[in-house]
Amino acid sequence: MNDEEVLNALRVKEKLLTPVELAELLGSMLEGGVSHSAIVSYFKRAFPSIPLRVLLESGLWWRVGKGRLSDQGFNELLRPWVGRVVDT
Repeated sequence: MNDEEVLNALRVKEKLLTPVELAELLGSMLEGGVSHSAIVSYFKRAFPSIPLRVLLESGLWWRVGKGRLSDQGFNELLRPWVGRVVDT
């Protein structure tokens, strides 16, 4: 997939998936899987309303860094801008 196809796939699913699910989708479309740099790069282009500061903080997510941000925390961090609301 080229970058535009990846971005379009993310945009189509923006309100259907949680932020974690969007990141998983992104990882499934990229050869190297999901990484913090991929989240920053692709999410900023697909969802420009997300502040860069928030995307940088997403590097604390345990799946892409050594931080302690849980899946729930990742969802809560990005939920004001993207993703469906999950019942807790």
